[in-house]
Amino acid sequence: MTPTRAGAAALATALSACGEERVVYDRPDAAPWGARCERPDLPDGGVASVAYVSNSLMNSVSVLDLAAGRTMAAHPVGVGPLAENGPHHLALDRPRGVVYMPLSFPAQAIAAGPHAEHGSAVSPGVFVKRSLCDFSLLGQVDLDPNPGDLALSADGRTAYVSHFDLRRALENASSPEAQRSHLIVIDTATMTRTATVPVCVAAHGLALSPDGRTLYTACYGDDALGVVSLDGPRPTVRLVYIAGRPPGSTTNPRYGPYALSVAPDGSTVWMGCTVATPPLLAAYNVTADAMDTASSSRTLFGKPYFAGFSPDGSTMIVPTQGRDSVVRLTTRAPVTVLQQVTFPPEQCSLPHQVAYGPDGLYYLVCEGRHGSDPSTNRPGTVLALRPDDLSVVRTFTVGMFPDAIVFGGSAP
Repeated sequence: MTPTRAGAAALATALSACGEERVVYDRPDAAPWGARCERPDLPDGGVASVAYVSNSLMNSVSVLDLAAGRTMAAHPVGVGPLAENGPHHLALDRPRGVVYMPLSFPAQAIAAGPHAEHGSAVSPGVFVKRSLCDFSLLGQVDLDPNPGDLALSADGRTAYVSHFDLRRALENASSPEAQRSHLIVIDTATMTRTATVPVCVAAHGLALSPDGRTLYTACYGDDALGVVSLDGPRPTVRLVYIAGRPPGSTTNPRYGPYALSVAPDGSTVWMGCTVATPPLLAAYNVTADAMDTASSSRTLFGKPYFAGFSPDGSTMIVPTQGRDSVVRLTTRAPVTVLQQVTFPPEQCSLPHQVAYGPDGLYYLVCEGRHGSDPSTNRPGTVLALRPDDLSVVRTFTVGMFPDAIVFGGSAP
């Protein structure tokens, strides 16, 4: 989902109308994916050549047949029947045949349905585990309100969930400690929470280092990168500020880092800052443990979101909003713009994420349009792009406001 200043401002006037709500769920309704689970309608039984896309305002996950170039199905994934259960980002555990996702409920001050604002909910979110075989529910655990991104350990045993909790930040403006949103750590085998760690104000983008010892998160309200050490018995957090110091206001950030991407070799962490003017793609040098001005970019023409990388890590493809475009950049300092491709709005509105697919193509997730005027609404799309010139190979139509794409097969 896309953060907006207007959404945060409107939230401040609506908080007093919100009460508390207790949500009760049914028990899990399926067993894990076993050796006999086959999907004859999917290529390779649903293991390879398939992608999964979260539709955050449609309570569903779309399944794409990459080889055939078609959207095969949209599976419901909600657990609360009377409210929107927006699935945001996804993580796959292919050996176990499961998909994980955080679900976020809308704010009670906003009518239930696809007009909910990301970051303004009062009801707890839910972390769910579903079978890739039939999307049946395998387990769930409550989260804080407004879950954002997630990361899964390489062995699939631990999940980490950030919380883009603008509501918490606004309600506790006079108490910096209380403003901080939580990183929740989950044992995926037992589906239980093992740690709840205050991190920073309105954390969102989340990614692990290649060695799995460090977790990085984009700290929207703090204008900082959160560096979370996982070496000890409990995660420990420190902040690296983009400007070298804390912001003047955590409810009115200067940069607003939201998206986060880690270089394949783990040397650099990039944050897409959605408030900065001009747009900023901020870089953090892992070895130097400092922000890296030479590897940052202010030459983009739109707001940068979740980037994808070439297999050798020498270039990255950054989706930018405001121009509905993608930009190819070098990853070594000085960062240089090599190419920019802009799409017509009927093909791609609000590009959100780029990922390198198992077939050697880049996949661009576009949020689409959704507002109060049904005549202007458009579902999201996923564009398959050639790696050499970023031209469109094929277009998939998915649900309303897709957020993320993950692949059933391994990238080459």
